[in-house]
Amino acid sequence: MSGEPAELALVRRFWALYQARNWSAAEALLHPQAVCKWWATSERFDGAAAIVHVNAVYPEGWTIHLLELNALDGSIGLGSQVGTVRRVHSLVRVEQGSQAFYANSFFSLAQGLILAIDEYWADTQPAPAWRLNGDLPGASALGADVRAGLPLKLDSPSDLP
Repeated sequence: MSGEPAELALVRRFWALYQARNWSAAEALLHPQAVCKWWATSERFDGAAAIVHVNAVYPEGWTIHLLELNALDGSIGLGSQVGTVRRVHSLVRVEQGSQAFYANSFFSLAQGLILAIDEYWADTQPAPAWRLNGDLPGASALGADVRAGLPLKLDSPSDLP
């Protein structure tokens, strides 16, 4: 988006390329030795190609909604080879059929590339039986999340698959 800080634009573009299934362009945003950790399932993917591949082979039929995009305070230095590392948080909802999943993703960025992604995935599911009896003060059912989210529009023809 015009005027958006570069680190936020990079993460937004990454999600937009995933949504467009433009895997080669998405891979180009990752450092060749990038690491992605899916903490909820104890999985680690080493290298840009591996990170993109696991998403490319995921069963089709999903839609990404980017709900939040936040620059995180502070940065870390990793020496002269990498420079300053910026951090960005994103919250996405992924819909696939009747299922919905959420990911809080923490991106580490340097020199215009994604170095690392730490992701925390959760799925939507009914509340457990012990909370459904109506005895909890202030508790009520929450409707489906229908937020459209932030734009994931690619701007140039070279962005298309």
